[in-house]
Amino acid sequence: KILILSWRRPWGYPWKGHKEGQEVGNCVLTYDRNRISEAAAVIFHYTALDDEAMPWKHYRNRKQFFVFWSIDGPSYMRNGEIPSPLTNLDFINWTMTYHLDSDIFYPHLSMDMAKIIFSRRKEYVDDVLSRKIINLQLWVAQDCDFLLGSKLRMKYTDELVEAGLAIDRYGWCFENKEAYKKLTQEILGSYKFYFAFEDAKECIDYLTSEFWEQGVYKGRVPVVWGTSKESVESLVPPGSFIHTDDFDSPAKLADYLTYLDNNDRAYRKYFNWIENPDEDTFKI
Repeated sequence: KILILSWRRPWGYPWKGHKEGQEVGNCVLTYDRNRISEAAAVIFHYTALDDEAMPWKHYRNRKQFFVFWSIDGPSYMRNGEIPSPLTNLDFINWTMTYHLDSDIFYPHLSMDMAKIIFSRRKEYVDDVLSRKIINLQLWVAQDCDFLLGSKLRMKYTDELVEAGLAIDRYGWCFENKEAYKKLTQEILGSYKFYFAFEDAKECIDYLTSEFWEQGVYKGRVPVVWGTSKESVESLVPPGSFIHTDDFDSPAKLADYLTYLDNNDRAYRKYFNWIENPDEDTFKI
């Protein structure tokens, strides 16, 4: 088995489901730094870096990979809950991030979820659309003003509401996190759109996990703000989302979403990639 060493535990706790000695394919995971010389790769999550304990770059042998790992954007890495303490990363020779040009592409979409999403066809769309008769937009936000992008996205949704759009907003930002947990599956399944708003503006290749988990996977059309439309198009099936950049103002977007709510045929077009998949559908 190929030994993979995780240098300290990301966020201070083990990967979910990945314990000491866990076998994954032809690899086995360890957190024991004493085995660094045995490891084919050493993974450094950005929250697990520290000046005192980092290995010297010349300690790495020629066949060994020192891998920088992050699926968070630069703004959050600098200013988030556990900001990265290191600026000198010259000991790294591989990257594992959400960037398409990373040595290891690590998107927010898991393989298990992808298998489910891309196996769906017309019958799924028929079932999903039959349940969307009550609510329109859903947004769950935990960060209201910690980052600049968080403030900007909050301002945008406030303007949507001012324009008359009905948005059910939940999370720490709205002091109703517990109320969200009490929503029934019937209610959750009735939402037509989910606001997949990033906490940073124009972060190349970054796509929040909520685009998939709260949007596509749950049968809701994601409405995207933050990452450019061009970047999003390179990461997702064509015609699967709505981007705020296509509208001159929040009011114009509100009008369009209201139009889709009243036009089943137009709304259904956002599920065409499921009903009529082609090679571009599976490009990711």
